[in-house]
Amino acid sequence: MKRSLIISIFISIFFLACSSKDNLIITSKNEKYGVFSSKENKFIIKPIFNQLSFIDGINTNNANEYLLYEYNNYFGIISLDKVIFKPVFKKVSKFYNKFAVVQENEKFGYIDEKLNLVQKPIFKDARDFLFDVSFVQSFSNNKYACIDKNMNLITDFSYDEIYSFSNGFVRFKKDNKWGFLNRKCEEVVLAKYDFVYDFIDGVAKVIDGEKIYFLKQDNLK
Repeated sequence: MKRSLIISIFISIFFLACSSKDNLIITSKNEKYGVFSSKENKFIIKPIFNQLSFIDGINTNNANEYLLYEYNNYFGIISLDKVIFKPVFKKVSKFYNKFAVVQENEKFGYIDEKLNLVQKPIFKDARDFLFDVSFVQSFSNNKYACIDKNMNLITDFSYDEIYSFSNGFVRFKKDNKWGFLNRKCEEVVLAKYDFVYDFIDGVAKVIDGEKIYFLKQDNLK
C-alpha cells in the first residue's frame, strides 16, 4: 500500500511540460536526475530519479521521446507526458531486434519496441533476441526452449545449456551431449558429441570421446 501511494504521488508531480529532444538535457540536482529544457530554461521532468536515460532505437510510430528511469531501486519507462511502465522491473535490458528483456521479481519476460508487454514475466531466464529467435528457461525443469518473435515456442523445454550465436549457429547441451541449432532453431547437428566449440571462420571443433573433428559450416543447412 505504501509503495503504491509513493508511485501515485510521483506520477502526479514530475510531468511539467513537453518539448523536443533537441532541447532536452538529462541533468542532476541533489544527486537525483531529471530532464531539463534549455529552450524553456527549466526542468520539464523533475529531478527525482536515481537513474535516467533516453531509450534509442525503438519505433513507436510517434514523435514522443521515451526514457528509462530508476526509482527506489526499480525501473520503469516514461514519455515526456505520461508513465508507460511504473517502477516494477528489477531489470530492463537494451533493445535487440525490437525487443528488450524485463525482469519482475525473479521472473523474466519481454517488451517490444512499441513498449507493449508482449510476454508477461514467467520465465526463469530470458535471452536477447538475435535474428528472429530467443531462448527462455522454464522454472519447472530448469531447461531452455526456443521462442519466436510472436512469443510462440518453437521447441520444447529440453536444452540443458544454450550459448550465444556464433556465425549463425548456437551450440547446445542436451542429455549430456552437445550439438548445434541454426537461426531457425533447427537441430542441424544432433546432440551426439562430448563437447563442441563455436563456429569461427566457418569451422567448429567438436570432441567425440578421444577423437577430434572439425565441422564445416557450409555443410550444414
